[in-house]
Amino acid sequence: MINLSKSLNVTNISWDINKEPNPCLWKGVGFKSPSNSSVIQISLSWVSLSSSDFLPPVCQIESLHILDVSGNHLSKIPSGFLSDCGKLDGLKLLNFSYNNLEGSLPVFVGFAGLEFLDLSHNRLSGAIDLELDGLVGLRSLNLSLNNFTGSVPTRLGKSKVMKELQLSMNKFHGIIPVDIVGYHNLTLIDFSANNISGSVPDRIGELSKLEVLILSSNSLSGEIPQSLSNITSLTRFAANSNKFNGPIPAGIAKHLRNLDLSYNTLSGSIPSDLLSPLNLQTVDLSNNRLNGSIPAALSQSLVRLRLGSNSLDDVIPTAAIAELKRLTYLELENNTLTGLISPELGYCQSLALLNLAQNQLSGSLPMELGKLSHL
Repeated sequence: MINLSKSLNVTNISWDINKEPNPCLWKGVGFKSPSNSSVIQISLSWVSLSSSDFLPPVCQIESLHILDVSGNHLSKIPSGFLSDCGKLDGLKLLNFSYNNLEGSLPVFVGFAGLEFLDLSHNRLSGAIDLELDGLVGLRSLNLSLNNFTGSVPTRLGKSKVMKELQLSMNKFHGIIPVDIVGYHNLTLIDFSANNISGSVPDRIGELSKLEVLILSSNSLSGEIPQSLSNITSLTRFAANSNKFNGPIPAGIAKHLRNLDLSYNTLSGSIPSDLLSPLNLQTVDLSNNRLNGSIPAALSQSLVRLRLGSNSLDDVIPTAAIAELKRLTYLELENNTLTGLISPELGYCQSLALLNLAQNQLSGSLPMELGKLSHL
């Protein structure tokens, strides 16, 4: 710790052996227990660090479990740090997010105990091949918001224990590799805001522990896989702003809380059971080519329902909507809905936004809408 303090020259972190001779009291230093002074955590986040010279001395702390240097101005990870800290089997978490790291992804050799690696919000670039393949225990990888190119990486630790994979806001292209289903423990996949194309592998339904799947803002096409309805743990599915076509698979929202399929070219009618699952809170199907009527079977948990800019017709199922006490946003604009605007909408006391514009509704505007105090 003394060597480390000498290599740090930061005004807003006071690691001064003369002012405070006990490192246990230094800000950002964590110890195993009050009776055990082994350093297990170094947290130097958001302290305006610009030089990486302090990093190699960190590796002299053999008991280290956690290193967090996020939110600084670091432009590189020294090779000495990678070679020396790779020998620390107890190191579990590395957080270099929100820095200015440039160049290609470093090769991680060793790091046998590393479980969490966060390199998001940097300027790293190039393709990813085998740089992370040696990380046998990696469970969480966040490479979001960089400039990575090439295909979606699948060599992410030989033991395939990955649970969270975040690759959003890069320049990855090509298809979603079917090899991804080999990571059976995945609970979170975020591939949003890349240039990924092709169809979603039907075998994605084999990821039985998946809880969140975000594919938004890519160039994905084809039909949405029916196999997603087999994932009983899936609570959020976002595939908006792609080129998906064909019908919405029946049963896809069976276990969901949040569903976003907006801005695609989906067609056909809305499945009669799509909006009814008990836990369903938000649904966005706007800006597609859906037709037919709005299903009357609606979840009591719905907070937001967006069905605008489609070709939906028939009357609004107002009696069912009136039962939705939590409904805050109801957006049905730019369809061909007919009939009256029912006074029963006045029972939706939580409504903050009601958009019925550009339809073929008729009759008078019910005065009961004036009772909606949050509108």
